[in-house]
Amino acid sequence: MIVPWAPVEIIDSIGSILALLLAIGCLQQAWAWYRVRHEDIFRHYILLFTLAIVVFAISRSCGHLIKQILLLSGREHIWHILSPFSGAITTATFFIIFAFSLYYQRVKIIHTELEDYKNNLEEMVALRTAELEETNFSLENEVTERQAIQKALETERERLAVTLRSIGDGVITTDIEGRVILLNRISEQLTGWTQEEAAGRPIAEVFNIIDEFTRVPREPPVPKVLQYGQVVDLANHTTLIAKNGVERSIADSGAPIRDRESRIIGVVLVFRDITETKRLNEELNKAQKLESVGVLAGGIAHDFNNILTAIMGNLNLAQHLMNPKDKIYPLLGAADKASRRAKSLTQQLLTFAKGGNPVKKTTNLGQIIRETTDFVLHGSSVQCSYDIPTDLWLTDLDPGQMSQVIQNLIINARQAMSAGGQIRIKSSNISTPEAEIFPVLDPESKYIKTTISDDGPGIPADIIKQIFDPYFSTKEKGSGLGLAISHSIISKHGGFIKAGSNSEGGTTFTIYLPVTTGEQSNNSPNTAQSLIKPAAGELIMVMDDEKMIREIAKMILETNGFEVITTKDGAEVIEVYQQYQKAKKTISAIIMDLTIPGGMGGKEAVTKILALNPQARIIASSGYSNDPVMTDFHSYGFCAAITKPYLINDLLLTITEALP
Repeated sequence: MIVPWAPVEIIDSIGSILALLLAIGCLQQAWAWYRVRHEDIFRHYILLFTLAIVVFAISRSCGHLIKQILLLSGREHIWHILSPFSGAITTATFFIIFAFSLYYQRVKIIHTELEDYKNNLEEMVALRTAELEETNFSLENEVTERQAIQKALETERERLAVTLRSIGDGVITTDIEGRVILLNRISEQLTGWTQEEAAGRPIAEVFNIIDEFTRVPREPPVPKVLQYGQVVDLANHTTLIAKNGVERSIADSGAPIRDRESRIIGVVLVFRDITETKRLNEELNKAQKLESVGVLAGGIAHDFNNILTAIMGNLNLAQHLMNPKDKIYPLLGAADKASRRAKSLTQQLLTFAKGGNPVKKTTNLGQIIRETTDFVLHGSSVQCSYDIPTDLWLTDLDPGQMSQVIQNLIINARQAMSAGGQIRIKSSNISTPEAEIFPVLDPESKYIKTTISDDGPGIPADIIKQIFDPYFSTKEKGSGLGLAISHSIISKHGGFIKAGSNSEGGTTFTIYLPVTTGEQSNNSPNTAQSLIKPAAGELIMVMDDEKMIREIAKMILETNGFEVITTKDGAEVIEVYQQYQKAKKTISAIIMDLTIPGGMGGKEAVTKILALNPQARIIASSGYSNDPVMTDFHSYGFCAAITKPYLINDLLLTITEALP
């Protein structure tokens, strides 16, 4: 049975059309599925694959339709030519379309991204610019912070450098091996080493210290600081020897340098020059010793002077009343001479007395030096050369005390050269004292500088600092007071004295005395004593707590024509004075002792007497010759002053000066 071909062709064509429609439906479904998440690359590929299948179906359907058309139209020969290539063309078409679709889709994505990039370029630039600005701002802040930190470090470094340069103490830092790292300016001056020279050297080489007395080298405190990890002080009496050999007394301490973890990374030494401080302390100790002795000496001398007043007064009165040809007269003279020597001794003791000033007068120091020296060296084998300018400035001094200073120094020099020798005395005017004396003297004042040098064996270095101490002496029969007295006198004159000696022999004493602007006085004691006037029955009151002094004073005055009444203290003086005022009797002068143990002394009584009679003539009397009242009696209301012990002429002269 033969089936007609036309229905088959129709059915085949309908099948192709249905397949084509089905492919198109699948394409629509894939497109819808793709649009839901178009950024999903997997959906991209599904859509492209579906599109390729659709294209394949279309090509397949188109091929069938072409075949059927050619067969129905009687052109089978054309189909026979095309049929061998139909499958290959369809397959190639599928792959070409699929590949093209993939490429197209990729290009589309890239195009879309480019479009998005183009559209968002300004926003991206703005965003990136903002990010760059933020980063730049952070960098600027970081740079600013770094610059601030750097500046702070530089400031701190400069501050540290300025501090080290300005600090008054020497500072040396070392590493843990004891090698020098840093020296400040003061340490360079004290050690004699510069920073460049000392860097890297062992500390013991730069910081060379010894025991001041034994001269034994001492180890710097660096090893002990490293060992114990704490502050270590230098032992007392330590001397630093500089690179140039100069020696200085120092005080020192070492401390560890620690890092942030408290690990020791080095040592810092801090030391200072205490040479001048020690010298000033020695002067202070010396002054304190003299003051202590002065308290004792003043009390002894006062009591001794009271006793001497009675002894010398009685001896002097006995000589005055006795015939010089009497056999006893020479004995009285010898006793009087011994009493005068005792008076001189008490005068030396009083030099130490606390407070008070010398009785000064404007004087030419050169004249005192020459007169005293010539007197001491008279008849000895020691010669003296003078270098004293004629225009030597004047100074305010107590001639007696200053003569005592010169006498002590010349006697020491003469005794040091028992076989003869040369003493050289030089005085000069100086506007500014040497730098080494600045802590003691006023650098703005003018001074007279006097040096007294000898050719003796010199003073050993281990005792030269003690020679001004009271009772210190290297002589078998020495009292140890000569130089101590000299030191005290010079100090009370506002001056300074120092001693120097060297290993080759010879000693030099240097004295500084302040200059005065006053004029030299020409009055002499002999001239003043010639002014004694004879008594005319004047009434004199004598007040003293010592009965023997009252009695001898009364005898002396009555022997010389005065009427005398005696009292024992200030209260009795006031009582008796008021009684005489009521009786209309005149007391011409009152001699009052300044110090009355347990009673009213003259200093207090004088104000009460002057309140009763402002014209009263009152004389101060004391065994303390350097009492402030005695040196400036007018300021306390007295019209004259007399120092115990006194002789007949001393008492009469004082009364003459006091009476109107």
